[in-house]
Amino acid sequence: MSEAEILSIRNELTALVVSVVSVSFGMISAYIAGLWLFLREAPISLRLLAFALLSCGLAFMGALTWGLNDLLVGTDRAWSKLVNPASEISGFGNGRPVWLHGFTLYEASVFLGSLAFGAIYVSLAYLTFIYKWPGATAGSVRISP
Repeated sequence: MSEAEILSIRNELTALVVSVVSVSFGMISAYIAGLWLFLREAPISLRLLAFALLSCGLAFMGALTWGLNDLLVGTDRAWSKLVNPASEISGFGNGRPVWLHGFTLYEASVFLGSLAFGAIYVSLAYLTFIYKWPGATAGSVRISP
């Protein structure tokens, strides 16, 4: 595989990763809006259904990201087989900067991404099932009988 092919594949995979993260944040933002406008007063069955759908969507995005990670690691392996790359790039995120205390950029990004999405997921579970929302209605968008 040539250097140009590896760089092309790498750029396409990076665009897919950015898309997955973007869609994940879109799902979370839509859930937050739905939680504020409707779900906070919904019966538990509807909140369970909505949270299950969010969970399935985020699990799908996580599985997709896992697969993309395997492909990204594959481009690293292919790159390491190049004898003398013309771009003089030594590798993609596999360096271990001192400020990361021995972690590679990949490992640090996986840790931070997992930590962030885990915290968001737990927060949304808390807001969905435990938090007592103030007020009796969801605001002016609600029509009273």
